[in-house]
Amino acid sequence: MNESVNEELEEEIETAKAQFARHLTQLREQGVVLFVDGKRALPGEAADMTVQEDSVYMADYVLGDAGNIEQVRFDKVTCC
Repeated sequence: MNESVNEELEEEIETAKAQFARHLTQLREQGVVLFVDGKRALPGEAADMTVQEDSVYMADYVLGDAGNIEQVRFDKVTCC
């Protein structure tokens, strides 16, 4: 890829991370606990780790008895 395309892709990734971090911050403010690969994480940490060009993470939403989201667990998806 040429340098211009790389810069554009990096900018898109950073924008996506920032938007996702804001969303995760809202969840955290509602009492939702975040985990990445089994470890507690802050919203910015979770966004940095899960929004990447070369990694795929799956979100698992853990609900409480009342049906509210209590946890979001991100686990790296690996193939074979």
